[in-house]
Amino acid sequence: MGLFLNSIAPYDKYKTISRDPYFLDKSILLEELMPAVGREQRFYCITRPRRFGKTVMANMIASFFGTAKDSHDIFDQLDIADSSQYSAHLNQYELIYMDCSEIPKGCRSYQSYISRMEEGICRDLLTAYPELESHQNLAVWDLLSLLFEKKNKNSFLS
Repeated sequence: MGLFLNSIAPYDKYKTISRDPYFLDKSILLEELMPAVGREQRFYCITRPRRFGKTVMANMIASFFGTAKDSHDIFDQLDIADSSQYSAHLNQYELIYMDCSEIPKGCRSYQSYISRMEEGICRDLLTAYPELESHQNLAVWDLLSLLFEKKNKNSFLS
């Protein structure tokens, strides 16, 4: 498990939220995202005012699609389990997850923050894919491009 690649953090956070007595099941929204997986026009921007559940939504998406943890224990009880595409997409994709809600200690500028995230993603990719080690000085974009050439790029969500 990495900090960014296939992180278990979104699963843990969403599982906690889903156990809350006031949890509202919005999992059927995942059905809107499923057809976009693998398409060129697959990008969504989820906007809402403060405190409207954007982080919960991001954690739900990552928990559902990501391979970090088998999330049947959460989603089998939710509305999305009735979808005809449920099994085809549940926990099928490697996922790069970045939570930008907090600034890590030691980051004094936007550039240092971005650099730290890039270094973390590169470290996670090189750990997960040792065959990329000879390219360790490349940027995240370049490492992902190499990886997509060798692997089905549709096996990733980011």
